[in-house]
Amino acid sequence: MTTSESNDQKSKEKRCTQPAVPDGFETLLTEDQLHRIEACQRFGWELHFIRRPLFLSPTVVLIDADNDKPWEVLDDGAPVPFANSRNT
Repeated sequence: MTTSESNDQKSKEKRCTQPAVPDGFETLLTEDQLHRIEACQRFGWELHFIRRPLFLSPTVVLIDADNDKPWEVLDDGAPVPFANSRNT
């Protein structure tokens, strides 16, 4: 196994150790985000995942009920189309 393969394997293992939505996720989010999630869930939307980068605010992603489009919930609770990019 090469060094890059070894690093790729470690990276995959790290992502697999954390659940997409952690227990007690409410403590990670703002009140506005929590209200938006609750409101959207009443219309069939699902909390898809919460990305939790170190030293940055979490990225909250919902999937809409109609066509499975991903939406990010910003800190102020506003939903915006999710562009699958990482702040690295």
